[in-house]
Amino acid sequence: MSADVASTVPNPSTLQNPNHDTLKVADQSHQMHGFSHPSMQKSPVIFQSGDGGILKDVDGTEYIDLLGGITVSNLGHGREDIARIAYDQIRTLEIGNAYPGYFDGARVYLTAGGAEGVEAGELSEWHYGSSTRGYWKKKLIGFRSCYHGSTFVPFSLMTEFYDYGWDRLTEGWSTEMKQHKDLHFFSSNDPPNEMFFNKDKIKQGENVGQAAARLLEEHILDEGPDSVAAFIFEPVQGDGGAVPHHPDFFPLARQICDKHKVLMIADEIMAFAKTGTWFGMQQYNVAPDIMIISKALTSGYLPMGAVIYTDRHDYTWSGHPTCAAVALKVLEIIVRDDMISKAAERGRTYLSILQKKLHGLRLVKDIRGRGLMLGIDLISDIGSDVGMRLLLEKKVVLKSSSNQHCLLMTPPAVLTDEQFEKAADGIKDVLSSWQARGENLVSKSRQS
Repeated sequence: MSADVASTVPNPSTLQNPNHDTLKVADQSHQMHGFSHPSMQKSPVIFQSGDGGILKDVDGTEYIDLLGGITVSNLGHGREDIARIAYDQIRTLEIGNAYPGYFDGARVYLTAGGAEGVEAGELSEWHYGSSTRGYWKKKLIGFRSCYHGSTFVPFSLMTEFYDYGWDRLTEGWSTEMKQHKDLHFFSSNDPPNEMFFNKDKIKQGENVGQAAARLLEEHILDEGPDSVAAFIFEPVQGDGGAVPHHPDFFPLARQICDKHKVLMIADEIMAFAKTGTWFGMQQYNVAPDIMIISKALTSGYLPMGAVIYTDRHDYTWSGHPTCAAVALKVLEIIVRDDMISKAAERGRTYLSILQKKLHGLRLVKDIRGRGLMLGIDLISDIGSDVGMRLLLEKKVVLKSSSNQHCLLMTPPAVLTDEQFEKAADGIKDVLSSWQARGENLVSKSRQS
């Protein structure tokens, strides 16, 4: 190891009993965070432990977790019953071999996370398209402002991240090649909800759901039904701010996809076990062809996802024994403790608390929820700044949507009413003070 490289590696002995300053230096020197804020450069918050719905940093300060570790920990932090299962499995078998096997019919393919599941689902639809309509049936249609992960296929679908997906791969291509219909593999439509759908596209007599369904079929016909293999979507837009879709859309979309032999892929990565039903699509009584689940599958105790579909795939960490054991334990707890019903019940309670606490605030445009997926829509794009003030001043953890207009919450179902009330008071205080000072009330990108 060269001296330059060695100098960047932290000495393990200094991290055995770390204090805040030691961890702060190590974090700033080595750790690249997926989500961050300029405030963290000066004084990063480093969590050390958790219990239920409470997180504790290295200085012993407690925080109310309204995010569940980025929408993951629906059963709460610090559960010894889940940790024991992981320990026992590691002692028994730490890694499994994926011996060849084939089974007809529907099956579940285990992955190391949600984004990997999206990639596997995309490969599945390519195989489906090639086997049913020929080589060119590979196009994938999605929704704008939907988040499907941080890998190639999701980035290619999201307008905010085009530069990291298909556009980056085709950099240097001629304009003619880029615009060639046969090479237009990834595209998006407006999602069927009041928040993100362009109202000018609604015809007389249509609602948002019907208009979105019509545009989906027009999109498929424009691309060519023989070239469109699948349509991917979130049942509830998570990163967009816990936004449910119009109930008329999915029954119509199911008919359209069947008509044109297009697979429906439901990204349930965030919605699984959080909306008051096992799957978000149960809210609409429509069955997709492929479902991708993650996050709540292991409640964050180990990384794992699953693709429910008909096809074959393989990755090194597929079906990791310890992750699988933890997932089985988590599912057992969800069933035993009736966590699906509790998600619906707790969600209604939390939503009511937010509506009462934030009533009358001009900065708040809408408050909504579907189970444990909750969103506070703001009239200004200050979500990240508000979230950071809540973290540093009120010790409340939540997340801003990508467009900065919404505060997203997916709290653990074990959070108490008192804890949520306290967090809601913190949200009210920060928004009230922001409103009183008149800071950034005019949006940079969206007028109220």
